[in-house]
Amino acid sequence: MDFVLTLVRHGESCANVRHMLSGWMDVDLTDRGKEELMKMRETVSYPQSDAYFSSPLRRCIETCHILFPEETPIVRDCFKEVNFRSLEGRIFPTKEEIDSYFQSWVNDEPYVDEETLSDAKERGMNAIYDTVAECRADGVTSATIVMHSGIMRASIVGLFHLDKSEFLRMSVPNGLGYVITFSDGSTPKSYRMISQ
Repeated sequence: MDFVLTLVRHGESCANVRHMLSGWMDVDLTDRGKEELMKMRETVSYPQSDAYFSSPLRRCIETCHILFPEETPIVRDCFKEVNFRSLEGRIFPTKEEIDSYFQSWVNDEPYVDEETLSDAKERGMNAIYDTVAECRADGVTSATIVMHSGIMRASIVGLFHLDKSEFLRMSVPNGLGYVITFSDGSTPKSYRMISQ
C-alpha cells in the first residue's frame, strides 16, 4: 500500500514580512498569517492524515493548531528550518535581495557558516525516511508534517534526485506545500503541490 506524506509550510511569520533569515530563531506568525490560515482551513483540500508532526518552532506549532485543531502534533527537531547560524536574524531590505542570497546559498557562494543545501537535503531526507518508516511500523499509511520552506524544498530535491537549481524554482506559499506518495518499499514515487 502507498504511503501519503503531506508537507505543509507554516503561515506568514514576522520574519517573512521583514525578509529576515530566521532559520532556527523562534518567531511568531503575523496576524495576517493567522487570518490567512483560518481561511485556508476552510478552502484548501489538505489530505486527511493518520499522524501529524511539526517542527518545534512556534510558527509551525501554531500553524498546526490553526489548520488541524483536532490534532496534537508529534514535535521533532529534525523538521526545523535551515540553520543559518551566524546569519540568523539578518534582514534584507528587499525581497529581491533575499532571493539573491538564496541563489548564492544554493551554490555555497560565498559560504559563511550556515547549514549548506547538501547538509539540509541530507537532514531533511533522513527525517522524512525515518518518519515514514516509523509510521509504517505502526500501521499508519499517511502523515502530515508542518515545517519550513527551506528544509521542505531541500528534502524534495534530495528525495527525487533533482538538480539543486530546482530548489529555487519550487514554490511554497505560506500555508501550502506538497503531497509525496511513497511506494510499498518506502520509495518516493511522486509529488504534487497541495491544491487550493
